[in-house]
Amino acid sequence: MVSPRQRAANRVNARKSTGPKTSWGKSRSSLNSTKHALTQKVDASPWGEYLKSLADLLLEAGIDPTKACDLAKKILDYERNVEYQRKRFLDLKEGRGLQYETPVGALTDVYLARALDQASASKKPIFDDKLDKEIAKFFKSLAIREVRDAKREAEREGRSADRHYRRSANQLIKCLQNLN
Repeated sequence: MVSPRQRAANRVNARKSTGPKTSWGKSRSSLNSTKHALTQKVDASPWGEYLKSLADLLLEAGIDPTKACDLAKKILDYERNVEYQRKRFLDLKEGRGLQYETPVGALTDVYLARALDQASASKKPIFDDKLDKEIAKFFKSLAIREVRDAKREAEREGRSADRHYRRSANQLIKCLQNLN
């Protein structure tokens, strides 16, 4: 349980947060909701072309026009989520696992570490023998950290997609219950 004093301190600190400051951070955060396109409105997505025909089918079935349009959106949202989950499942089944790119910085760090190791082994150190080994070790740790962060981001994206799937299923169920 958070004390009132701690809650007030948290609010003050939250007001100080202004988001990303660098152009790289701003461009990355602007893409937060577009990684899997599940937050996009159904009307604006490729699934939107089916909206009118599905709503017409529901109208023919005798459903109220406002409820038919809402139900059509929920059905298409659910289908979009199912399609995304099916694609993820097939990727896993084919052995692709998590899809993430190795950061360019990690590749550069590995290259520098390898160059320093080779220089040290050939007895022609770039800086000095001890320093080359320490710098190589540092670059290796940077590369490991960058790849680990990329993998975590891919896992986070998968958890987000799972949340969207559950949400769309629950919304479809509620919409169907409200038809009665």
